[in-house]
Amino acid sequence: MFGRGASNAAILFFCSLALCVVASAQDPPPASEIPIERCDVLPVVKVRIDGAEMRFLLDTAATTVLNIKSFSSGRSKEIRISSWTGTAATSAREVFIPELAFGEHRLRDLKLPAIDLSPIGNACGGNARALYDQMETAMHHCNTAFELGKATELEECFDPEIVLFAPQGEFRGRKQVMDYLQRRFMQYSPALSYKTYLRDVKIIGDALWYSYDYEVASPKEHLIGRGMSICRRDGEHWRILNLHNSLREPSAAAVQSESPSHQ
Repeated sequence: MFGRGASNAAILFFCSLALCVVASAQDPPPASEIPIERCDVLPVVKVRIDGAEMRFLLDTAATTVLNIKSFSSGRSKEIRISSWTGTAATSAREVFIPELAFGEHRLRDLKLPAIDLSPIGNACGGNARALYDQMETAMHHCNTAFELGKATELEECFDPEIVLFAPQGEFRGRKQVMDYLQRRFMQYSPALSYKTYLRDVKIIGDALWYSYDYEVASPKEHLIGRGMSICRRDGEHWRILNLHNSLREPSAAAVQSESPSHQ
């Protein structure tokens, strides 16, 4: 139902540099290949600047930009940043890099803009657990509302377009999800217990993805399963966008049809 890494030293949006990296990765001689790694869902390559190894993010459609928190020196100037959403002006620090090495390739005497790219660094697993802890604290009342049968309070924990995948079927929108939960579980409130055990968590854009094991205990049954959830912060509140739960050991009661009325 509801489930309750180190940042990059530097991040670079590659434009012409990324094209060079991708092209070289396809050259026949193995020595010229540059491995493209992943940090969560982000493609990155390892480079060296002044002897220090850094991971740079690849984005062939964007302006080449450094993370200002990794390069403290330089002078401020106005630059224009391009991405798939368009072009915008911003203030940045111009940083001089004597040499940037990646694979067997060298780029020298580079002048690149640097801005605060912390949100992207965080998206690469850096603060996923910390954000999860914030979310769990903010949404703890949702678990309590489920156990105590407080339907109105629980409904506000769900995004209006929530999708719930359960062993009994697929439920879309707050009404279907709440109807299912009330029929399937909340009829036993307050003699209802729900516990989760976190397995993995990742930041994906403005959302938080996490997987977990769960237990649901009622006077009728004790269910053990595994789930996945996606939550997103909506202003001051977190809301659940997606839930996908499966049973590890289906019971006879659990497999009874509880499909929405329209199915």
